Parts: sequence; structure tokens; C-alpha cells
Amino acid sequence: MQSGVASRGMKAFQLPLIWVLFICAGCNLGIGGEAAPPSFEGPPVIKIAAPSSDEKFLAGATVIVQARVENAGPDLARISVLLDDALLGEKLNRNESNATVLPLTIDWPTSNAGEFKISVVAERGDGTIAREDVRIFVVSEESAAPAESGESEQTDELESAPDAAASGQRVKGMMLQPARIRLGPGATFDLVGNLDENHEVLIVAINPSREWYRISYDGQVDAWVYAEFVRPADDISGVTVETGPPLPAAAGVNLVVLEVEIMPPLVCGEESIVKARIRNAGADEAQSVAWVIADAVLMSDGSSLIENPPPAYLKTLDANEEDIIEFPLTLTTHFDEEQLIRVIVDSGNHLPETDETDNSRNSASFILQKGNCG
Repeated sequence: MQSGVASRGMKAFQLPLIWVLFICAGCNLGIGGEAAPPSFEGPPVIKIAAPSSDEKFLAGATVIVQARVENAGPDLARISVLLDDALLGEKLNRNESNATVLPLTIDWPTSNAGEFKISVVAERGDGTIAREDVRIFVVSEESAAPAESGESEQTDELESAPDAAASGQRVKGMMLQPARIRLGPGATFDLVGNLDENHEVLIVAINPSREWYRISYDGQVDAWVYAEFVRPADDISGVTVETGPPLPAAAGVNLVVLEVEIMPPLVCGEESIVKARIRNAGADEAQSVAWVIADAVLMSDGSSLIENPPPAYLKTLDANEEDIIEFPLTLTTHFDEEQLIRVIVDSGNHLPETDETDNSRNSASFILQKGNCG
């Protein structure tokens, strides 16, 4: 760690932070009766979805921290996000809806270069604490730029030595076709302008999904362009990875679980199909990065009956478009007891949404038939 950066505390980072902390599994929207409040034992469990460990960002870029607190519970007293153990932001409100999972997002606009530790800490009322850390690197414009040895020599090196650009974190490129360029890595960001076919650009960074390049062109302009429209001159494996700026507040992606159906009725030891109808109720395209999970919940105590429910990926949805996700499901425990199926969309909190309260829906409650079990 760079102790000089850490010792200055948060003065270098006192920029506006955007907190979005929300509950995605707290409401019972099913047709069945009210579920009993879930029980929570042991410490919370923290999973950081972004940034990735050892990820690199260019100084001035915004790092979007996305995490989720599982096994949350009503006595969750505090969730804190730390930067080199200095407080970046915290949430003190009670988990009044007894949600099992609490996702969170916080933005950190970087400034100084260096190595940093980002931590998410969850604390129960009894003092039980859980913590998860990731290390990231912020590099300066100077260290990311290729060494200056004369304009003609630099051009020759980039064109003749594939490793030179990669080691310098930047790669020359050529536009393959006319394309729009934007303020951030996604179609929801405002347009900056257009580039023509064969326009030369410099690839400065790439987003984590590797679908968008941050480019500079004509010596100074900085923007994002869809990667398929650019032909890199060299290997891009060494290019800095950036999440890009947060989506504009007016951007409208809103994934809603509309309906959960089970066919046929669940019988212990026999496979059934759980169908979830999901709509993007927002005005903008929802990219195919959202996870959907189906979990069985025991009504008597609210406990989950499936350990680590396998996620399915939701396809890209246009505004007001719907999709049906199907899960094959076989339950083998707690027959003759009342249960329900809870479906959660964007369970990994990969998409910022205009409304984070409608990401889950419960099926009607049912009694698991004994079948050939026990």
C-alpha cells in the first residue's frame, strides 16, 4: 500500500459519493399467505461482485463498488465500505423487512495513483462482524502512456512491436465502420459524436465485460465506443480495465419479476419446472449481465432449502420486453410442509436500476407432496 496516500485520509477523495442501498428480497408479492419472518443465525456473509481483485483503473475514473450482504437479518446494525480502512460510506438503517440479501452500490471517483484496498464490513447488533476485501490499482496518465521518444519513433514502435503498446497500457486502433461514441460504456450514456470508418484512435481502457473501449482521438477527445467497431493494432491484454462512470440518474433500466409458476405441482424427489416471467419495465435496454435465481423457502422459519441456487442469465431486454426463465427443480426435504419458491432477478446486483424494490417475487405457497420420499 502507498502509506502516503492513506495517511492523508480522505482529503483526496472528498468528492460526491452516490449511495444506492436497497432491499431486493424483502417483499412477499406472491398470491399465498404471509410467510413467517425468516431466522438468521451466524455472521452475515459478504460477496463483492465488483471491482475484481487486482483490477486496474486509470486515475480520474470512477470505481463502482458492488456487493451483497447475505444472511442479513433484522439485527444488521451497520454496513460500511472502507478505502484503505478509512470510511468511504456506511448505511445505518435497520433491515426492517427482514430481507435475506441486501445488495449495495457505492461510487468512488479516483484521483491519486497507487494501490488501494476496498473493504465491505457488515456488523450485527450483537457485535458479530463480517468483512471482505479486494485490492485494486490506480495508474496515472503518465504511467499508462507509452514512453516518449519522438513522434515518428513512437508510431514505428507501436506498429512494429505488438508488446510495446500493451506494456504501456495503451493500443492504437482503427475504426472498422462509422460509429457513435458516448460518455460511458453503454447505450444509455449520452452521445459525444461520431467517428468515420478508418479514423485512427488510441485505446486507453476497456470495461470489465470487454465490450466497450475508452478511446482518445485527434489528440485530446475522450469517449467510449463499442469494441466491435474498432480494430486494435496490437494485443489489448495489458490495457487498463475501467468500469466507467455510473449510469446517469435518468437512465431507465428496471427489471421486474411479474409472475412465478410451478409446473407440475412439486412432489418430493420428482422434477418440476419453475417458470418466471420477467420484464424490463424501464425505458432503456437491460444488458445480459443480470442473474436470476429460484430458491425454495420453508414457510415455518423462512429458511432457504437450496444451498447456492444456480443462477441463470437473463438475455438482453429492450424497453418493456419480457422473457421467460425456466428452472428445473427437485426438492427432497421437508415434505408435507408448507413452502414457496422465491425468484430473484439481478441477484448479483450487476445492473443499476431505477427501482430496486421489485426484483423478487414469491410463488403461491404449497405443501410439498411426499411422493416416494421418506
